[in-house]
Amino acid sequence: MKKINKVLGWVLVLMMVTGCFGTTAFAATVNDDQTITLKIIHTNDTHSRYSYSVKNNTIGYAKLKTIINQEKPDLVVDAGDIFHGQSFATIETGGSIAELMAAVGFDALAPGNHDFNYGSARLLELSTMANTKILGNNVTYSESGKPFFSDDYLIKDIVVDGEVIRIGVFGLISPDIYSDTAPANVAGLTFGTRESVLVAAQQSVAALEAQNCDVIVALTHIGDSDNGTLMRSDAIAEGAPGIDVIVDGHTHDVENREVNGTLIVQTGCYSSAVGEVELTLKKAVALAGRIEVPEAENWEVAPTETVAASETAADDEITAELPELEVSEEIPAEAGWEASESDETDVEGIQVSDEERIESPTPEIQLDATEVTYTVVSKTENLTTVAQATDELIPADPTVTALTAAIEAREDPIKKQVVGNTPVKLGGATEDIWQDVRLGELNLGRALSDSYRFVTGAEIAVENAGGIRAQIPAGEITKGQVIDVLPFGNYLVTKQVTGADIKKMLETSIEIGVNNQIAKDKNDNSWPGNSGSYLQWSGITAAYDLTKPAGQRVYSAKVGGVDLDPNRTYTLACNNYLATSKDYPGLQAAAIINEYSACDEAFINYLQNAGNDRFMAAINTPNVTAGTAPQPVPNPQPVQLGQKQSANNPRTGYGQWGWGLVLGR
Repeated sequence: MKKINKVLGWVLVLMMVTGCFGTTAFAATVNDDQTITLKIIHTNDTHSRYSYSVKNNTIGYAKLKTIINQEKPDLVVDAGDIFHGQSFATIETGGSIAELMAAVGFDALAPGNHDFNYGSARLLELSTMANTKILGNNVTYSESGKPFFSDDYLIKDIVVDGEVIRIGVFGLISPDIYSDTAPANVAGLTFGTRESVLVAAQQSVAALEAQNCDVIVALTHIGDSDNGTLMRSDAIAEGAPGIDVIVDGHTHDVENREVNGTLIVQTGCYSSAVGEVELTLKKAVALAGRIEVPEAENWEVAPTETVAASETAADDEITAELPELEVSEEIPAEAGWEASESDETDVEGIQVSDEERIESPTPEIQLDATEVTYTVVSKTENLTTVAQATDELIPADPTVTALTAAIEAREDPIKKQVVGNTPVKLGGATEDIWQDVRLGELNLGRALSDSYRFVTGAEIAVENAGGIRAQIPAGEITKGQVIDVLPFGNYLVTKQVTGADIKKMLETSIEIGVNNQIAKDKNDNSWPGNSGSYLQWSGITAAYDLTKPAGQRVYSAKVGGVDLDPNRTYTLACNNYLATSKDYPGLQAAAIINEYSACDEAFINYLQNAGNDRFMAAINTPNVTAGTAPQPVPNPQPVQLGQKQSANNPRTGYGQWGWGLVLGR
């Protein structure tokens, strides 16, 4: 309950003096049945999964539209990584997803790191196509410091029983985005630091409160499963009080927790669920009044000042800071309330002296309509999963279904082009390619890396696990499948890298793989932030021993059958994103020699032109394997007198002659 300010104190005094102060003047009782529920539908990290599929565990846009139609939410938002991820999106650089978003009806979204994959200029175009606001308050131009997105926040007014509930929304993206998209995609932009992002959140809350927002929502593509190395969304909740709900994304988790009075929610990923937040608000009513005073010298109250209504509830006490006034003993009868046509009342009874009665202007009280405010009293989150989105309960919206079919039809001729064939599945042991490719070498990873060597002529090639996003079943390989595997539009580069740095790359990749396995075994969403930097290789054969200390595990490495020379430079091919990775400083520091085609185009070229023998050798021959380092051979001990060496000694390869045999000779 806010204290009534000093100006409102004048109103209290004047009303008491004139006999017009009553229990109903400032607040009405708010009963439990007058509470109001608002609904927020939210998604995150769909990565262009657009259709309903029980097999693929996706709800899709047609059913999302039906959920919206059924629930009639007050706000529909997404927390990022929506425009990119599968060939359906990448063939049209996100345009197909933007069309579906416009049909579904999103109010706002936070920018995800992968939403920049087509370049920052394209993201602005997609916002217009999707007919929605992209809110990223910490995204600015590097040189000018001006905001990159045109909207600082979204304010939406919800009319309930003739009253207005105001929802304010702002957005943030992780300041650690620099390691999550190719540098060229965000050239000329800055995302700040953790400290500056927190300041941006605080300023956004203050701005929305100043706009009299009853509910404040933050859209954050930040997440919570960073293993302590990256910024977390709960830091926003802790450091920027006043946020009612954080709709989160980026880490593909299911979040539903309250931190510092803020509900933080996230639905997982890949359209596996649709979230719905319900907010219950309690109504508060207060009298709004203002004092109007004609211009005069030495009058302590401004000529016109609005008296803000104080929040009140049924049993709240009204506290007023009352000015100290001397009231004349006699109050003229005309000081009573006589409403004029404008409902303004003259008050003449409060005077200190006859002189001031003559010189002081007469204050007038304007009594306006009551002011209504709302307070959030409860917050709950519910998920609609694929299992719950049956055709009986949630039938697909026909309009969105028809639009989806039209987009598929125009893309099909491109996607269905057969570009190769594989006798075996290209991928991991399970259906979770995201996980499998971070834990060990895969036949798909070897084939991709070998295609990079084939196209560039490099001696060694690598592909990072985070760049591989789908598997390919046995049989014909289509262009659409290749794009699904390599959806980021990255292109190939070659660099000259020393053997010593390549050895360090091997060691670093192995260590990342070890940490990834630990995270998998813990099963607590603690995967390292650089889990996607685990490498798939071609052109090198290496063996490592996990019993050795980190950085000393590789005991054998050969290129072209010859031992890796630490002093020699080798031509290495990789995608342009990996080429700038801070996880591999030697690779990052090396200059680019040449740039080549997109990675998906290189793989298609390989499938069509490298020949079956090379392809089969790549998918069947491991490159980097675990083993046991050979034990060092100790220096031979001096031979004692009377001893000879023989070929049956287990230590040296030679045996000892017994003394008896020696003496018997």
